[in-house]
Amino acid sequence: MGIVKQIISDHVQRKSLVALGLYLCVMALSAFVFTEFIDRDSLQKIVEKTGQLGIVLYAIIEMIYVTFTPLMNTIIFIVSGYLFGGHVGFVVNFISTVIGLFFIIFLVKRYGRTWLRRVVSTAIYDRFDKIVEKVGPITLLIVYVLPFTPDDELTYLVAAGPIGFKRFILPVVLGTVAKAGYSYIGDMGSRGVAIAIYFRIILLFTGLAAIGLQEYILAKRTVAKLV
Repeated sequence: MGIVKQIISDHVQRKSLVALGLYLCVMALSAFVFTEFIDRDSLQKIVEKTGQLGIVLYAIIEMIYVTFTPLMNTIIFIVSGYLFGGHVGFVVNFISTVIGLFFIIFLVKRYGRTWLRRVVSTAIYDRFDKIVEKVGPITLLIVYVLPFTPDDELTYLVAAGPIGFKRFILPVVLGTVAKAGYSYIGDMGSRGVAIAIYFRIILLFTGLAAIGLQEYILAKRTVAKLV
């Protein structure tokens, strides 16, 4: 019986590794395609050729960009401002990024956490859960707001923890407001840089206050349930 369980376990683990490998291949392929074929000029041509649907198509491209090429999405945030202006580019950035990030969270919650449980030891899995449970939402907000941080990559990691979906809403929404402000750089240049910085400073402090309050209330509720 023990041998049968081991065979099943090995088979499930191999399937999990294959699924992860395929997903990483999709990310690598997306990164290659975007690097080789998607730049400011090509995006501008796509928008011009598709007319009124151009902005929708751009938003879809950006959502894919955020989901599958997490290391490279700053440029497309800036280009949106160049193509549509700071305000419209901001809205496009915000909507596309929020959808992309929540899609990442959905994928990881649906598949990644199961995979993690199968491929790491119970001790590592439990330790990881405890760390993420304590610092997850606030850490996400900080990396979303601060420039040149592995923000989307960390989303994958934190989503693999035990945090419920509702606790992601504030850091994702508030952090995305800060990231979406890159559109003003594409529209206004150096003035846009100042606006983007102001966005980040304001969102850092208001976001920390809001998420800190959220986590405090949730902690009190948890303690009350245990008493």
